[in-house]
Amino acid sequence: MSPQYGLLSAGSRFRAKLVFLAMTAGLFAGSASILYRFLFQHAERFALSVLNNIPSIPAILLWGTVAVLIGVLLDAEPLAMGSGIPQVQGEVLGQISMNWRRVMAAKFLGGTAAAALGLSMGRQGPSVQIGASAGKAVAVMAGRSGMEEKILLTCGASAGLSAAFNAPLSGVVFALEEIHRSFSPLVLLSAMVASLTADFLSKNFFGVGPVFSLGTASPMPLGMYGHFVLLGCLCGVGGALFCRITLAAQGFFARLPFPRRYRIILPAMGAVAAAYFLPEILGGGQSLVESLGKGSRSFGVLLLLFSGKVLFTALSSGSGAPGGIFLPMLSAGAVLGALYGTGASALLGTGTAWRVNFLVAGMAGFFTAVVRTPITGILLITEMTGSLSGLLPVSAVALAAHMTAGLLRARPVYESLLLRFLRKSGSRGEPGRILLEVSICPGSVLDGITVAEAPLPRGCLLVAISRAGGDILPRGDTLLSGGDRLTALADASAARHVRAKLLELAANPAVCGASPAAAPGPPPP
Repeated sequence: MSPQYGLLSAGSRFRAKLVFLAMTAGLFAGSASILYRFLFQHAERFALSVLNNIPSIPAILLWGTVAVLIGVLLDAEPLAMGSGIPQVQGEVLGQISMNWRRVMAAKFLGGTAAAALGLSMGRQGPSVQIGASAGKAVAVMAGRSGMEEKILLTCGASAGLSAAFNAPLSGVVFALEEIHRSFSPLVLLSAMVASLTADFLSKNFFGVGPVFSLGTASPMPLGMYGHFVLLGCLCGVGGALFCRITLAAQGFFARLPFPRRYRIILPAMGAVAAAYFLPEILGGGQSLVESLGKGSRSFGVLLLLFSGKVLFTALSSGSGAPGGIFLPMLSAGAVLGALYGTGASALLGTGTAWRVNFLVAGMAGFFTAVVRTPITGILLITEMTGSLSGLLPVSAVALAAHMTAGLLRARPVYESLLLRFLRKSGSRGEPGRILLEVSICPGSVLDGITVAEAPLPRGCLLVAISRAGGDILPRGDTLLSGGDRLTALADASAARHVRAKLLELAANPAVCGASPAAAPGPPPP
């Protein structure tokens, strides 16, 4: 049986084998992510304790030396640079191919060292890449095909995020919404098994409590929910600004007249300076979020914290240091939420009782504006705070932020980083074919026309149509309808362009919204 046939037919035996491999990937990815989370937390504590207790000159020498060593490591394995999420996206699309051993080793060493410098980076992006590498390792060792390998890669990414945040649902949805871009039952089932397996391991090691300890948020009167729409708009503007500053920082480092291995010296020196002037912006930002939940700050201090966190995060990530921007994004959003709450209290008399409400909603809104995955943003904050009571305001802020960022034409940050990485590396993709899936939105170009009339992109073969729980073998006279899920076979080297074109044809912006993956650049030759 060919791998293409197995994936399309997804019989019970094939499904059972894939679920078993997904569980294995969850065990491997979860264990690796737990170890990374443990090392990362201790490295962050080391950075804060050392910077607060040694003179500036020895700190500068030590920090500069470690920064250069990280740069040398990244020269040896460039795919370990940055958060790692764009690299995983590129691997799923067949644009790049990671050596899972080298990437995992480099991410462990480089990410832990970057955390020990106090850079404004989190553990979540690296956990996703480490988990994806673990999923690829399972696929390679099991002798799975390239298509099944992509599913196991997605399973590993899901498990990595689940273990990093104790957030199994967010791990699944993020992997499907941002990494795989498919909600097919087979991928959903496999990712869920891997994520729950990793979450079980993580909770046994770190406990069952939520990541953030913010106390109980007071229920807000429904008449005050208009504030969440305004906060969402503010988060949309702030998220769009964050994306532009982050990409500008990458451009700045690319123009520097010295080798790439020395770039991390700049954020390392920034960490030494921040330890003396604004130590709250050091590290990923979890302690900053929890401190805001327990006590109020003045408007001026919050504005300084927000500006400092955004700029230091851009400096850290722009240098290519191995670390994520998930947690720095959330901490910047928390500060922005607290900033809005403080301003509303002073100008509109809302009082300080809703401080935690605005803080939590700000995290969801800012994350959604930057990453443009609203479902993940809503679920992630709900799981990280351990409370469903704020689901409605969190959802309102996330959706308002998503719409505002779209109106400002801010591109999703990981999509932009992937495109820059591919252009810089000149990647043509790996050989082989991959399956792509899209759902037809009512009123789209594809709704109501036959397969023969559909302007499908070159290099794309439509192989299956799922409708009302059944599968249809497409023929030229098969009529396409809203709600159909199309499965197409594409060359791996052209997958990014084919997927973007299919999403464009299947979407109705007035109903489903514009696809964030649109306009990915020129198609491959």
